[in-house]
Amino acid sequence: MKIRISTRVVFIIKDKVLKIPIDRRGYLQGKNEGKVWKEYKNLGILVPLIWERFGIVCQQTADHLENISEDKVTEIKTAIPKFNFSNCDLHNPKNWGIYNGKTVLLDYGIDEEISKMY
Repeated sequence: MKIRISTRVVFIIKDKVLKIPIDRRGYLQGKNEGKVWKEYKNLGILVPLIWERFGIVCQQTADHLENISEDKVTEIKTAIPKFNFSNCDLHNPKNWGIYNGKTVLLDYGIDEEISKMY
């Protein structure tokens, strides 16, 4: 098991990731991941979300990614317009992974309003 902390405590256990908010921003990110998944899951560019409840998120794990291309960032900003803002951290390879042979976004709870909370 691995544990990571930012605005959420993230537990990586076998093939599941559990994200538990530790502040308001983390809670809003979890709620937003649920909304984004419902709207864009059919695009195949988001790691599968298993469930979201009260800002707590359970997702599938994905393999590590060393870097992310500018083309992939542009693709997701075009496909999901709410990510097309300047303070969006889509260039961070830690926010991406490989799932079923495809490059997918792992952390998709951010939007422009949430990004301005700090």
